[in-house]
Amino acid sequence: MRKWKSIVISSMSAVVLASCSTTTFLPADNKEEAVQKEVDLTPKKHIPKGFFPVDLDIVAIGDSLTEGVGDESKKGGYVPYLTKYLSKQNEVQNVRTENLGKRGNRTDQLLARLNQPGVAAEVSRADIVFLTIGGNDVMKVVRDYFYNISIKTFESQQSKYEKRLNDVFSRIRKLNPNAHIYLIGFYNPFFKSLSDVKEINVVINEWNAASEKIASQYDNVSYVKIDDIFYDSDVNLLGKDEFHPNKKGYKLMAERISKSMEEEDPLVGDQKKETAEEVTSDEKEKNTKESGNE
Repeated sequence: MRKWKSIVISSMSAVVLASCSTTTFLPADNKEEAVQKEVDLTPKKHIPKGFFPVDLDIVAIGDSLTEGVGDESKKGGYVPYLTKYLSKQNEVQNVRTENLGKRGNRTDQLLARLNQPGVAAEVSRADIVFLTIGGNDVMKVVRDYFYNISIKTFESQQSKYEKRLNDVFSRIRKLNPNAHIYLIGFYNPFFKSLSDVKEINVVINEWNAASEKIASQYDNVSYVKIDDIFYDSDVNLLGKDEFHPNKKGYKLMAERISKSMEEEDPLVGDQKKETAEEVTSDEKEKNTKESGNE
């Protein structure tokens, strides 16, 4: 992200300076020839990530799952949990979060919003973008073809959905080429009320698979699966409307997203592993030296 460029430059400068050999001349003693002593400064392989804590701009955008509808605490669903998670990372100094979730948003409506100056400005400055979209596209098909609905109907509409989702990603990438985007999947909101209608699960699975496929075509984009969180739970994870997640449901969503971040995002994932490896390596080297001195 843009603000990290200065960090990279500083890191490179430090490595270059550290790699230089310094030559020190000692004054001649008793007219003896001056002794030249060459001191090699051995640099670390690299400056550990997180050495310079960064400020992060987070933008969450999409539909009601991002807005936090159903969260009885009224605090904004999964977004506050992720803000808190990121704030606790040693690599992060401050987190600024903007929640642009809007209930009912479909891909076509989100695309229109991304063309609004205020929304475009927020997305353009983001370091990380969390995105929930697609569930309302499925619901629109249900409403439009309620009396004549079939799997074939959803299949014919899926290609149109894929095109719109691709347009959304293209627009975000035009606004911000570098932000890491997390596309969060959706679940069947009728898995309890219409548990006997298995076709809906088939449709949700296929549309989620389409979303994941589109996401995979872009660099720095991760798809986060969440439907199994709700299907496999023994406790109620839906709000009073029996459609949107409740506070517990959103918390579990946030945990799944944070796990994805640890695995894939170099800011909060790889550097933890690298730092741990460096500490272990330093400890081994120290122990070896101590053993040799005994």
